[in-house]
Amino acid sequence: MHEVTNGELMVFVVLGFTGGIFASVYLSRIFEVVHMWRLVQEVVAHCLLMCVKIIEDISFLTELKRKQMKESDFTDDQIRSFEKVDERTLTNWKNSVILSLIGGVPKQFRSLMPFTNWKEAIKFLEESKKASIIERKKNYDL
Repeated sequence: MHEVTNGELMVFVVLGFTGGIFASVYLSRIFEVVHMWRLVQEVVAHCLLMCVKIIEDISFLTELKRKQMKESDFTDDQIRSFEKVDERTLTNWKNSVILSLIGGVPKQFRSLMPFTNWKEAIKFLEESKKASIIERKKNYDL
């Protein structure tokens, strides 16, 4: 049987302590990255939610515009051409919003963005809202 001397014991203690320091530093960094990514996802979801609200307002204003044009005796062709222009403008705006959101994400997380266009962004928003509701329910269930 081998007897552990005080010197050997001290080496093991120092190695264990040093290993613990390195492990805690790297684990805390990993937790920071995970926390930051969740925060980025939350901010992106809130930005998308604001954009959806803006689009709802634009839809309401578009209907008012259409009604006003009909009352002002615009022809159906004129109304359709205005609607096409409005639709193209809104599509361009949606695309620029998505490009701005992706461009605003820190470079380290840019490849992790779960969407590249408006449809994927709305799908991401719906999934994050569902996940958020489920999480809240879990927190309130005792």
